[in-house]
Amino acid sequence: MILGLGSLEVLFMFWLLILTAAHFALSIIVYKDARTLKRPALGLTPVIWAAVSFSLPVIGMFIYWLMNYSSLKQGSN
Repeated sequence: MILGLGSLEVLFMFWLLILTAAHFALSIIVYKDARTLKRPALGLTPVIWAAVSFSLPVIGMFIYWLMNYSSLKQGSN
């Protein structure tokens, strides 16, 4: 046992660490991509898009893609 924790607790903490790292990585990807756009959708800054993708990992990244790269983007032909 590590610090009096059972194996299930250690596994849970490891999984939580992996999920947090994945959320952070997705947020960085969205932030860097949003910086390259001249006019991000809805006028949101790259920091706000990164916060959305961090708080709603997969859904937030999908919303970012939908608003900036799909045919729903204003002015796209």
